[in-house]
Amino acid sequence: MTAWTTCVCTWQHLSSRCHPLLRQHLQQQHCQQCCSSCRTTRSGSTTRSNSTVHEDAVAGGAATSPCRGGGEAAAAGSSQVCCGVGVAAAAPVAWYVPQGHDDPTLVFESRFECGNLRRAVQVYPYEYDLVLQPDINTRGHTQWYYFSVRNMRAGQAYIFNIINLQKPDSLYNMGMLPLLHSEQQMLRQGIGWVRAGSNVYYGPNSIKRGKQQSNFTLTFTMEFPHEHDTVHLAHCYPYSYSDLQNHLYMLLKEPSSSLVLQRSCLASSLAGNAVDVLTITAPEGCGTPLSQRQGVVLSARVHPGETNASWMMKGALHQLLGASAEAAALREQFVFKVVPMLNPDGVVVGNYRCSLAGLDLNRVWQEPDSRLQPVICAFKGMIRAFMQERQVALFVDMHGHSRKYGVFCYGCEKKGVRDSRLFPLMLYINAPDLFSFRSCNFKVQKSKAGTGRVVGFRELGLVNAYTIEASFCGASVGKYAKQHFNTGHLEDMGAALVRTLLDYWAPPGLSSAAELAAQL
Repeated sequence: MTAWTTCVCTWQHLSSRCHPLLRQHLQQQHCQQCCSSCRTTRSGSTTRSNSTVHEDAVAGGAATSPCRGGGEAAAAGSSQVCCGVGVAAAAPVAWYVPQGHDDPTLVFESRFECGNLRRAVQVYPYEYDLVLQPDINTRGHTQWYYFSVRNMRAGQAYIFNIINLQKPDSLYNMGMLPLLHSEQQMLRQGIGWVRAGSNVYYGPNSIKRGKQQSNFTLTFTMEFPHEHDTVHLAHCYPYSYSDLQNHLYMLLKEPSSSLVLQRSCLASSLAGNAVDVLTITAPEGCGTPLSQRQGVVLSARVHPGETNASWMMKGALHQLLGASAEAAALREQFVFKVVPMLNPDGVVVGNYRCSLAGLDLNRVWQEPDSRLQPVICAFKGMIRAFMQERQVALFVDMHGHSRKYGVFCYGCEKKGVRDSRLFPLMLYINAPDLFSFRSCNFKVQKSKAGTGRVVGFRELGLVNAYTIEASFCGASVGKYAKQHFNTGHLEDMGAALVRTLLDYWAPPGLSSAAELAAQL
């Protein structure tokens, strides 16, 4: 296992298993960002020149080094991507140290797993312009953010302006708030991530992308609860590759898991990170004969910044491995193949949408390249082999959505005995306070032809192939309407997803599927 650590301009520190084409590209491009000259402002904050900050905001150069250089106080980078579980070997050296107790300058940091702040500029004593790091080997895909601040004054209002976002609209204009985690609040009160902030606004700014397109700014005001605190701010509840490895370790430690859970490696990512695949089913002799059980495929985090997908996946795993009668029935009727994190490299380095090669892995399913998209290539092959072994009843890829409320499905039109809209309708009946059937869409756009669900439906012949989307904000229906989701809501949604299989495939006399299908 190679630890990921903080470094500057260290393309050569990638795992030796990193693809040679990627290593060659990184070697040619290394130091592009990390070695840019810096200067010191009057306030003492380390920052680039104003012209360079403008270039950062418009992503004038693609991000190429998975070891994003940068620092604190006015600059911050991200962790290095590596083989194995991410562990912080040593605290990074601060790029700015407050000049005495009276210095109110905030100290920024994002050189940790999933962090992605590229630059912070103090424009007024208590106001900062922030620039996010584009996805590696791209010039954009800025939406996810995750960084920490220190040296705050309790009760003081601070204004943060994230100035290089790219989507034309956002749930921040519909009531969504940033997430805050205070270490002091956690120690004193046991309170973790909470929604916080005021005066939230999302809209276009004067910084252009290309000749016509504008960048967008997210502005919010934050008052911190404690002094001498370390506070993390994030777009959604973080869930890192290390979190996944720790979770799988705990699941495998459970004595009850030994008979029903198997863990193996589906593939290695470009950086050499293991992509886990879990097989969950009851042993032979329990319930339906093993050869007659139907298959179910679940996956998540093909888009690394959609962390809510991991929380749904966590709920699904807890449901499948639980001690309830429903969990036992699921294991006795189905064989589950679960890939909890399809894009670990993107997760580690803080990407929002892409892999280290700068590609959206949910658009390459038609002809995945074994060199540049080895995980999708292996995953598609695994599904083919699984279909030869048994009937696959369901394929669900879990995602997050940045512009709609609620949880909903994207599916594919299918006229037949069992309409493709039936499973989402039954899911809505089982989780009416979380899932919105009215928000589901079953038409296939041309731009989605390379997605997992569309290729699964058209090429592989899977009738029930879906993308399930969870809002970054909250529910649109039921008792949670217009409220923010927490991780418990997302886990409940994942559990409801797999429980619905029992209703969908129940014997005719015990299921309302036929009646519901007639209504559709």
